[in-house]
Amino acid sequence: MKHNFFLSLTIAMAVSVIFLTGCGGGTIDQKANEEAADSIKKEMTLTPEARNLLYDLPTPFEITEMLKQAQAGYIFDITNSPENVDKYITEKSRAMNLGVYSADLAYSATYRQIDNTNKFLVCTSVLSNELGIAGVYQPNLVEKVKEFNNNKDSLVALVSNIFISTNDFLSKNNRNQVTVYIASGAFVEGLYLASSLNIVAKDNTQISEVILKQADNYSKMMMILDLYQNDEVMKSLYDEMFDLKSVFTDFVQEPGKPLTKEKAFEINDLIENVRNYFIQ
Repeated sequence: MKHNFFLSLTIAMAVSVIFLTGCGGGTIDQKANEEAADSIKKEMTLTPEARNLLYDLPTPFEITEMLKQAQAGYIFDITNSPENVDKYITEKSRAMNLGVYSADLAYSATYRQIDNTNKFLVCTSVLSNELGIAGVYQPNLVEKVKEFNNNKDSLVALVSNIFISTNDFLSKNNRNQVTVYIASGAFVEGLYLASSLNIVAKDNTQISEVILKQADNYSKMMMILDLYQNDEVMKSLYDEMFDLKSVFTDFVQEPGKPLTKEKAFEINDLIENVRNYFIQ
């Protein structure tokens, strides 16, 4: 069963609430939610077609599962350092890095790296709270998710019924632009993790396939960003993301054959340059 990006974000934030509750972190800061809401500008309403494109984007969990199936390893140092979370002070940087950390969270959870998973849970929770988008969760939901937190399938089934409320929350509160930032961050970080693992793999055939198969999802992402060409801030994101185009147009992989190390490094350099825009 394919789970969309919004559902993946829902899972990440719900589990983040669980983590902070279990550690005595208290409840969501209502004042932070209100301040974040007050700072939001009037945003363009996305067309149904654009919303469908967002809905169809892959989840970070899907990408990291593909990497695991490709026998890629786990390297903590290629993730965005949890220590960076406090330097994101604008709505844009917080939203983009909520996406980035969601991908890092999925990567760590997929490989059952418990300590690192907890670190990224804190990051996603902090940014969700600061963006004012963690308020859709009720105490009874937290208790229910606690019960299933060791069973990913049960967790997905449980939170799937609140996907609509999460989606509606972002839409009704004029958070379309924030949602696009989050989706962009998750997409770029997933690509970066894959390309970084690709340059150290003994046989990069399968990992290269994972990267190049994201061409269709990249096209969807750019179609969404194209709608914001008249927004100066969003235009800068479009320009950065446009630089990824050559990854999907200039590199051809023969079926069942690995990419040369030279090409693998070129791809990694291209993606890293864009990723640096997100995490700086």
